[in-house]
Amino acid sequence: MGAWLLLAHAAAFLSLPFAGLPVAAVPALGAAVTASLLWYWPRHASRTAPDCVRALSWEGDGSCHLEYVDGAACRATLYRQAFVQPWLVILQLEVAGRRRSLVILPDMLDPATFRRLRVRLRMELDRGHAR
Repeated sequence: MGAWLLLAHAAAFLSLPFAGLPVAAVPALGAAVTASLLWYWPRHASRTAPDCVRALSWEGDGSCHLEYVDGAACRATLYRQAFVQPWLVILQLEVAGRRRSLVILPDMLDPATFRRLRVRLRMELDRGHAR
């Protein structure tokens, strides 16, 4: 995830001079891109962030159990909206009354488990067993 964050922010930063913007806007937008990276990096690229999910178990009724790196655990509900591709899965969950996205990249799981997750998501979400 860290590599994707760096790549996206670097691409945005490096494309600023070629975007046809007024010269005065380029430093301000560069600062905004840098601030965005500094904001998102500890939340999404660090495996030690308190809200970093270490484990997810998904029950047949659509409920999920999340375990965080700090040892805390909670229940969550899977929404029907999910992005499922061979290179990326994004789950939409309700956790403690708030909506949360959980990004799962192929290298976070072994290939067989990642494939089973994608197949189950497609089957379950098509059948309407999620919220």
